[in-house]
Amino acid sequence: MDVREAINKRRSIRKFKPDPVSDDLLLQLLDSARLAPSGSNTQPWRFIVVKDTDTRQKLQTASYNQRHVGQAPVIIACCADIRAFGEFPERIDELIAAGALPAKTREVFVPSLKKGGMSADMKWHLLIAATGNTDIAIEHIVLQAVELGLGTCWVRWFDDNKVKEILEIPNTIEIIALLPVGYPAEEPPQRPRFDLEKIVYYEKYGAS
Repeated sequence: MDVREAINKRRSIRKFKPDPVSDDLLLQLLDSARLAPSGSNTQPWRFIVVKDTDTRQKLQTASYNQRHVGQAPVIIACCADIRAFGEFPERIDELIAAGALPAKTREVFVPSLKKGGMSADMKWHLLIAATGNTDIAIEHIVLQAVELGLGTCWVRWFDDNKVKEILEIPNTIEIIALLPVGYPAEEPPQRPRFDLEKIVYYEKYGAS
């Protein structure tokens, strides 16, 4: 299966078979996320793999009782750690050593992110960056799952505080999505999508 086919076949699955997902397949999913790109290679994503039946049921309740959340044999809680940007100098040095950035990058960018020197506005922008980076990693999991015959569904509707309590997630970590994973028990049709003419402009916004 090539990437285009995986994109075309991907669906949001809300009915799962009870069949367990092997650790080998889960590792393939997580490794796909590990290889995702991120700004300055900060890699702010963190993942909690949940298989325990009781915990999954608690997460279903915290997700306003969306049944597919608890029905899936695995839930991956996908999180972003803004503290990853505290290791920014180390990541920049790694990129310089790998030949991906010129040495002068260290002098240009690192001083702006010294520990304790971040304004509230800077922290907000870093949170946006961490969220965007983690979104990319999650979609790597989603498309890899299609190739492996698995189904997933992005879940963003949940009580953030309850999920953090259930999974003992520190307040410094943001939950980006809950991702139920399992073998699909349904084959939903393709959802309606806009034509390219509605979403793509050339040279300037609004220019077709």
